[in-house]
Amino acid sequence: MNRSSEINTRLDEQLHENHKSVTQNNFAEGSTTAYAELHTHSNYSFQEGASEAWDLLLTAKQLELHALAITDHDNVSGVMEFAQAAKELGIKPIIGIELTLAHGLDDPDDTEYEPAKRPHITLLAETAVGYKNISLLTTHAHIDAEERNDPHLDPALLADHAEGVICLSGCRRGEISKVVSNGDIASAQHAAKKYIEIYGKENFFLELQQNLVMGDVQRNRSMAVIARELGIGIVATNNAHYHVRDRHRLNDALVAIKNNKSLEASHRERRPNDQFFLKSPSEMGVLFTEHPEAITNTLKIADRCEFDITSDAIYDFPSYDFLPPGHTESSYLRKICEEAAVRRYGSVTPEVTARLDKEFDLLERQRLVGFLLQYYDIIRIAREVQEDLGLVEPGLDIEENPPGRGRGSSVSLLIGYLTGLSHIDPLKFGLRLDRFLPETLEGEKLSPPDIDLDFPREIRAELILRIHERWGYERAVLTGMISTYKIRGAVRDLGKALGIAEDDLSRLNKRLDRHSSISALAKEMAELPEFRDRVDAPVWQMLIELAQQLNHFPKYLAQHPGGMILSARPLSETVPLQRSAIDGRYICQWDKNASEDAGFVKIDFLALGALSQLSESLELIRKQTEERVDISRIDFEDHAVYTDIHNADTIGVFQIESAAQMQTVTRLRPRNLTEMAWEVGAVRPGVGVNDGVTLLIRRHMGKDPNWKFDHPLEEPALGRTYGVPLYQDQLGELAVHVGGMSAVEGDQMRRAFTRRNDERHIAHWKDKFITGALAKGVSPEAAEKVFGKFHGMYQFPEAHAFAFGVTAYQMSWLKHYWPLEFFVGIFNNQPMGFYNLETLKEDAVRHGVKVLGPDVNLSEKKAVIENGALRMGLTHVAKLNTATAVPLIEERTVSGEFVSLANFMSRTRVQQEVLDLLSAAGALDRFDNIADPDRIPPTITDRRHLRWESGLRYRPRGEKKDGSRQLAFEIPVEQDMIALPSESGWERMIGEYSATGVYPQGHMMEKIRPHLPSTVIRSEEVRNYANGDRISVAGLVIRRQKPNGKTVFITLEDEFGHSPLIIWPTMYQRFKQQIKESLLLATGTVSRREGTMNIVVENITPIEESIPQFPSRDWG
Repeated sequence: MNRSSEINTRLDEQLHENHKSVTQNNFAEGSTTAYAELHTHSNYSFQEGASEAWDLLLTAKQLELHALAITDHDNVSGVMEFAQAAKELGIKPIIGIELTLAHGLDDPDDTEYEPAKRPHITLLAETAVGYKNISLLTTHAHIDAEERNDPHLDPALLADHAEGVICLSGCRRGEISKVVSNGDIASAQHAAKKYIEIYGKENFFLELQQNLVMGDVQRNRSMAVIARELGIGIVATNNAHYHVRDRHRLNDALVAIKNNKSLEASHRERRPNDQFFLKSPSEMGVLFTEHPEAITNTLKIADRCEFDITSDAIYDFPSYDFLPPGHTESSYLRKICEEAAVRRYGSVTPEVTARLDKEFDLLERQRLVGFLLQYYDIIRIAREVQEDLGLVEPGLDIEENPPGRGRGSSVSLLIGYLTGLSHIDPLKFGLRLDRFLPETLEGEKLSPPDIDLDFPREIRAELILRIHERWGYERAVLTGMISTYKIRGAVRDLGKALGIAEDDLSRLNKRLDRHSSISALAKEMAELPEFRDRVDAPVWQMLIELAQQLNHFPKYLAQHPGGMILSARPLSETVPLQRSAIDGRYICQWDKNASEDAGFVKIDFLALGALSQLSESLELIRKQTEERVDISRIDFEDHAVYTDIHNADTIGVFQIESAAQMQTVTRLRPRNLTEMAWEVGAVRPGVGVNDGVTLLIRRHMGKDPNWKFDHPLEEPALGRTYGVPLYQDQLGELAVHVGGMSAVEGDQMRRAFTRRNDERHIAHWKDKFITGALAKGVSPEAAEKVFGKFHGMYQFPEAHAFAFGVTAYQMSWLKHYWPLEFFVGIFNNQPMGFYNLETLKEDAVRHGVKVLGPDVNLSEKKAVIENGALRMGLTHVAKLNTATAVPLIEERTVSGEFVSLANFMSRTRVQQEVLDLLSAAGALDRFDNIADPDRIPPTITDRRHLRWESGLRYRPRGEKKDGSRQLAFEIPVEQDMIALPSESGWERMIGEYSATGVYPQGHMMEKIRPHLPSTVIRSEEVRNYANGDRISVAGLVIRRQKPNGKTVFITLEDEFGHSPLIIWPTMYQRFKQQIKESLLLATGTVSRREGTMNIVVENITPIEESIPQFPSRDWG
């Protein structure tokens, strides 16, 4: 990678051509002319750009560049971040792009280039119209391309989108540069004239680049001559791909990664030297001494580019176009709400009227009534999807059983509750509007509110397609999401580029903690015996060094899990669109932060497995009882349900089933929905950062009766949570009540900490907060204390916590009163939650639910209720998907039950692998001497013989042994059957687990326990031991958690229940490899605290390797 000798040779050649006596080290002594860099790639030029925007801008500021343009390859994903940072640093940002063309303007229209040889062009936005045209062109490059990941633009479209655009002819891969390099000046002139026809002489410049590459000087001279002859300008650029020279190593590695090659194999694709970094005006002046006007023109172009994307991006939320005659938006929405209020409250009460008056006043002032009506339409479309899929009874009032559930601050809206956007009554729980619709001062700009909606999985996919259809893909677009490098991805990609053996990389990645920062890579390797000696090896040192630079770099643009933007005008006029990896979906090139900064209204359609489970369980209850349970009107103060919650009987219960949540719910002991919201809100990083959970619990339980606010002005914000800032909203309230800010300023400060928690931003907001607090009579010491409660770590909005708290209670209620339906629902909606199917099965058994394995004659596609038991579905068998299960069930329905293995095989023709798994799962047990006890010796009655028989009968699909077509009839195989030893109980259990992930007949620890030391106690005995007692337990790891990279929580399961383990950070360092095993034996001391019980680990070992391993859930 170090090509310094090659560079110096080429440098000498260039300097000789220029007749200059200068070396690379005295560039800074050249001209001090001003310069603007108009061709720069950030790391949003995915797997090419080797520097973040911030590093590029800081370097530009240090070099005193007049302006800096961002021109990433075929996307504008980083422009908002770039422009905001540039303005902070006092640098003029110019927005542009380097587009890939399908072919040159001068090529025949049917010319086809392979991707690596397609020409490039550089476009800069002079005006807002110019940026719109760049966005439209980029959209065409992506949408019109045959392959989603191969964007390229038909150059015929340039002419229709030229207004407001300044066009530079491009890098060495530009159409004109390439033909000039080939010595074809006539063709270059002809092509240049075509660009002039499109852009005009004042808006088209030939781009000169001097990166000390052989041929640069002659190409630049030729292009300057062409420019003079045609009367157009020339402009100097450096095609910067990194901010400083040292980053060329990372650039080389990224290019190798992009091309799926090693560094050694990617010489042709990599840049020819290390000169593609930001250079000072002096350095550029020396490089372009022959062409000073090329430097001057950078300033002229920069001064012309007045477009500011931070303020000039055009966006309008769509108006509501479906009003009934005689209604305004407000009168129609009010009518909907008042009709629903009669159904929910019996009448439109004075309290309802007062709240609606306040909400409508705020909505009308912010012009958001149509916004809420659009959401109402979305909910109605979702209900149509439910009905079409047969998931709900037609005719239900939408607010009674909403198809989706609101989360976030929008849950505080009574309008949302009455229109089906939310399942939470804000009047009942006193939810405040401040976070969703803060009061604004005159002239303040309110960021558009988010309304997040959770939908059952089966609804969401179809709903997105229908919204695309309703508004059109250009007006209803999914938000982008930037996938970034983490430690394992960096090791894998960089290691491959550096030529490290894939086995070594795979082995290392399996041992690395996936939550570790890339900066910890060297330390993690040093702790692994097999890698300890490699840390100092040159190639591994290079990997570690490059990985540090790659930390959190963007890898590619993906689809946000649920964010969608609705727009009154084609969104492609504001941000480029492209196809998603999922057919029929379209995404924009901005992530949620950039979209929010542009003023976009983002709607989150999130798939929540718990809602799918809830919906299915309620439908099962209706079918079993012929009565419908209104889950919104159950008793929310049921003592029996809260007793289950206090006892942490919450496996499978949304939001309160993790180890940390179980600990918290046991300590907090909620007795109503307000306290359920506390529990849901408490288990968030932003609450634990100042020991908030412990403070809240102790104060709530009366164990700290003398606690005080840091200042009395905190009470309006924190009084309801004992002085602990539990929710996002409370931070904004502190800013208002203590810091003297407006509600909008308070929300802006909260967002600033969340989005960009760095010292400069903290200093800015701290100064504003302290100044305001002092003006309100707060002492400097108290003001500092209160400000210390602000941070960038995640917390729930209060209404969000209520929304999730209600759902958690409803799921607990279902589990208590309808356990069979609850567990059928959860079996059918995997994966979800924290636990695997075996753990859920064990919990079902503890709740009196009998679990039956799959059966080819009794099972449906999914789990069903069969004579008061849960019968597993055919798709619970590995490798047996819907496409295989449905034809099997249809055959059984039409032609009757399968009567023998031969009969089953001839009628279904399933693959041998599936036959083996069905046998292992016990789904073929009924064929074992049941239908025809005389067909083989009657003593042979186990699954091993079924597999043997299926192997004898099986022929590859469509063929007999001699290659002719197989006939669909049963062939005799009795003569080939042999007596085999029967499977042991352990073998059957292992087979069942491998096929279904479940042991239907018991728990594996029943078979293992006889081999354990006698000192190992059962999980059910742990409760009999006192605080400080030393005990040993063993079991299958069903959950590991390592929140915030600190204390580790592990739950072991045996045949009697669960044993919760705590591993302190020091012990984690000692046992971090051992605890990755699936079966563990742990010794430690009992710790009892506020109703909780844990085992604090002193020693931990994997159970003997002679016992087969089973998968356990890793860090989550």
